[in-house]
Amino acid sequence: MLNTLKKFYRFLWRYQKSFFSFLAVFAVAIILDNLGPYFYKILIDTIEARRFERIFLILGLFVGVKLLANLTEVLSHYLGDRVVIPASIDARVAVFRQIQDLDFAFHVNKNTGSLISAFKRGDGAFFEMFYNIHRNIFSFLLSLLIMIYFFIRITPLIALIILGIFIVNALVAWKLIGENVKKRSIFNKAEDRVSGIITDNLLNYETVKFFAKEEKEEKRLIEEFKDWSKKIWGYANTFRLMDAVIGSISISGIFLVMLVVLRKYMAQEVGVGDVVLVASFSTSFFYRFFELLYHTRNIAKHFVDIERYFAVLDSEILIKDPARPVKVKELAGNLVFKNVSFNYPDTKERVLDKINLSIPAGKSIAFVGRSGAGKTTIVKLLLRFYDTSKGKITLDGIDIKRFAKAKLRSFIGIVPQEPILFNNTIGYNIAYGNDKAAKAEIIEAARMANLHDFIDSLPKGYETEVGERGIKLSGGQKQRLAIARMILADPKIIIFDEATSNLDSESERLIQDALAKISLNRTVLIIAHRFSTVRRADKIVVMDNGEIVETGSHASLVKRKDGLYSYLWRLQTSQKKLGIKSDLLSQIS
Repeated sequence: MLNTLKKFYRFLWRYQKSFFSFLAVFAVAIILDNLGPYFYKILIDTIEARRFERIFLILGLFVGVKLLANLTEVLSHYLGDRVVIPASIDARVAVFRQIQDLDFAFHVNKNTGSLISAFKRGDGAFFEMFYNIHRNIFSFLLSLLIMIYFFIRITPLIALIILGIFIVNALVAWKLIGENVKKRSIFNKAEDRVSGIITDNLLNYETVKFFAKEEKEEKRLIEEFKDWSKKIWGYANTFRLMDAVIGSISISGIFLVMLVVLRKYMAQEVGVGDVVLVASFSTSFFYRFFELLYHTRNIAKHFVDIERYFAVLDSEILIKDPARPVKVKELAGNLVFKNVSFNYPDTKERVLDKINLSIPAGKSIAFVGRSGAGKTTIVKLLLRFYDTSKGKITLDGIDIKRFAKAKLRSFIGIVPQEPILFNNTIGYNIAYGNDKAAKAEIIEAARMANLHDFIDSLPKGYETEVGERGIKLSGGQKQRLAIARMILADPKIIIFDEATSNLDSESERLIQDALAKISLNRTVLIIAHRFSTVRRADKIVVMDNGEIVETGSHASLVKRKDGLYSYLWRLQTSQKKLGIKSDLLSQIS
């Protein structure tokens, strides 16, 4: 709890001058607003004394105080906004930055729908927490002090009764609000699961349509709502219980206070004005207390939301940048894997075992092997999505852990097997590889990727929107766009992860010609199952069960009749001769 509040006020403290100005002006507004019952007392006493000449003066003062209270209230809102709006932006940016910085492992395991839900609730909770704490609680406590001051002047007994009822109510509320918070946390988890199902469905709507599973998805959501309904009823009932218990105590308190003051009046110890003052303050106090309870419940609710929101800031970044990153002016592109072993943090199963490999600058190397052999893991280690469990990877003789992650990745261009595009224009997505690229450079990159003619045929050309995740483009078009994006980045090291897997034969040939041109004087890593791509590599590395089992050129590896590469080569060429596609092809993907 303290950790969350500390984070909350850390963002507010950046605007401390506006913050304290807000509190000071708001305090004046509260004091002025709470003088109402005192004016009622003066007015009644004046009427009783039949001093009618003072009535209009008192009314004028009362109106003036109320107008001043209203103006200071408006000013306090403005000053409060001067704090909470920029502070909430800072908080949102900080959480967003942390999510960006978190490791590949975090993003692989996250539930996007649940995270978006937590993000939205947390951002809203930031505003609510600010106003509930600093307007409602602060207002109530200051009003309580003002009321006690006036009550003590009448009789200390009433002040003691009010304080006693407040303490009893506060203790009961604390207990009930604790239960409310617990139920809210349970409900949030159920809400996140519902949000997760909806988001998952929206992201995978094509699969739903392909298999005509709309009804199944609806049933899945309805089934999840059964548990959601139980949780929300458990949460809602805590509010009803608070209303019943706190309401009963408060009503009893008003009765007791009025009983005391009326007895004082009958004993002629106080006047009618004092009775009116006590009645006004008491009713407004318990009304304010109910408001406070409502807002405290909101604080409890929003505290749960903001706690999860800020919890992202506590998520540990496992793959850290070095304290003093190495800086290089020029890069040749020599890569060396020295006794590299790796297993994922959440499992002891070895993915790579004692990989020793040297890739000279300007050379190309292809990785082949059955699915799960460890080819893609090598790419993830090179990009520092994960760090090696043992051994090290060096770039131009420098351990890649000594580079800042962003700097290391700027040296590397990758064309993934399944490119994901931003919901923006084609031009924006290509230029993502180089923000400073001119239109002519974007067009040239598209030409090299065999994409320009297609773009040029579109009514809006490079301003064409690609849709969410690039849904408006075909698989081959998305892949060629990813290639154009990589070309524009002009990296020293290039990785092709099944870069031509979704292209037809003609496009594949044109793309390979382009890749051959841009690969000149660059270090190239190829992961492919089409041997037409693999054959061009200077060296082929055959992997199996996380180990390197063969290396050599295509010609030398094919001659090894008992070798894995030779077996996979024969398997693929026989499939081509038969003119069919088989699931066996996936063995070398």
